[in-house]
Amino acid sequence: MNYRFDWKKTALVIGAVATVACTGGMNTPASPSAVVGGASALNADGSNLKVNQPLPVTPLFELTNVSVSPTLAARASTGRFQAGATLAHRFQVSDSDSFTNIVATGMGVTDASGVTRWAVEPALPAARRFVWRVRAELNDAVGPWSNVYAFTTAGSVATTTPTTTPTSGGNRTPDPAPGQRLPLPSAQGQAVLARFQDASDSCPRGIKYVNNPWQDRVIDALRLLDTRWGYNGKPNRSAADNGGVPVVAAGDEAAYHWGSGPDQGSTNVHLVDMLVGHCGPGATTGWRIFTGEEPAFWTGAGRF
Repeated sequence: MNYRFDWKKTALVIGAVATVACTGGMNTPASPSAVVGGASALNADGSNLKVNQPLPVTPLFELTNVSVSPTLAARASTGRFQAGATLAHRFQVSDSDSFTNIVATGMGVTDASGVTRWAVEPALPAARRFVWRVRAELNDAVGPWSNVYAFTTAGSVATTTPTTTPTSGGNRTPDPAPGQRLPLPSAQGQAVLARFQDASDSCPRGIKYVNNPWQDRVIDALRLLDTRWGYNGKPNRSAADNGGVPVVAAGDEAAYHWGSGPDQGSTNVHLVDMLVGHCGPGATTGWRIFTGEEPAFWTGAGRF
């Protein structure tokens, strides 16, 4: 019987086992960079906290008649690589879709179910449209903002009687004589529209019947010349035509109040379609007058 022992092969096997044990055995603790990224590990939006987006819960989908002191709620962010990190959540409320003017901001409180809430303070103005968002924060690092949602506060705006009669040289054309209607200032409107050829943000949420940043800029510019300009409330459309979102206004149309009395709610309007291919690829500006072709009413879309 041969009892010869191959020491060389045995040494190689032992060495390989030792190498595996050193490199793939016990897991090492996650480093802080698993939560906070450096400049070379930013999220797609430039934020540097490695967490997912918060998920807004309420208010959603252009909700109306919301309290002027609402409580905003969202499903809190969680770390993608390290569980258990204690995250703060910052809420922001703005009166512009671009968040150029922050009207309220504060830190939420997260409950055991993972929902973070913040009661807006100070109270917001009545009958105004606002947008809100939320993000996670940890020390000096910030996570990605949530999707943006909008709501309109309850109440009404007090009206005042002007002390002077507007003149044609001011920013509002005077009322027409009884039984008459004002003409549409088409040339004036086309000149304004020509300054806003880039309509890339005219459909940010993929829905047609809410106002949008591009349209707001155009309407604001038109109103600098004549406050009779506003939005078409689009009464022949409903949430069923708008992805389940309540209709605010046609996102590519302008309305011009040609009659007497208050603008809001008036059906005495000239109508202009200002975009070709709205909410489609390559939307371009246009100026199609379609007064009288369909039901319509003037609205300030909660902005004025």
